[in-house]
Amino acid sequence: MTQTAGQPYSQNKTDAVSEAGTAPRYTYIDCLKGITPGPQGANGAATFQVLMVGGMVTFMVTINGLRHLGLAFFALSHWLYPLMFCLAFLVRTFIGGKIAGALAPKLVLNRFTGTKRAIGMTVLNVCCMAPIMCAIGTLLIVGGDNFAYNYFTTLPIVMPTAMVVNYFIVGPIVKLLFNNKISPAGGIGLLTNLKAQTDALTRLLGC
Repeated sequence: MTQTAGQPYSQNKTDAVSEAGTAPRYTYIDCLKGITPGPQGANGAATFQVLMVGGMVTFMVTINGLRHLGLAFFALSHWLYPLMFCLAFLVRTFIGGKIAGALAPKLVLNRFTGTKRAIGMTVLNVCCMAPIMCAIGTLLIVGGDNFAYNYFTTLPIVMPTAMVVNYFIVGPIVKLLFNNKISPAGGIGLLTNLKAQTDALTRLLGC
């Protein structure tokens, strides 16, 4: 549930920056080709991670909830969304992200570029996260009865579904939102503006 880390701008995007003096605007195809840059700095990485985890949790909890409970899921178990977000964020931060970060250079980043790298990072991140989150989700949705059966019949569905959702839906949405709207180098510069406004408000209140 994360970005294709450490990828540079494409040549045409770099030229656009130097000629126009403004940040490039990325497209959906750029995301699939793996030419959107990863977040820079702790604030950028944290913001990107929150968006990715939130997007994946929204899709995957909905898919699994409907699969197990049908439409009753929305009435009876909608509380799973915030809970699963918190759990997924913790798992991503302390387990999945660390494993993926350690394996990525050897398995993906030093071997592939472009679309192959983007697909490789998607597969790697899902493989690091899906088995853990599937176990947690199975326990929360259907309980511990017949856990092994429910888990091993759900995981083969969850993993390929998560890969498709990550690569084609959540990943591009988050990358476009982050690079075109939130990143200081991406147009509006929400993070930079927010920091400036926070500092000004702090001075105004005398904090």
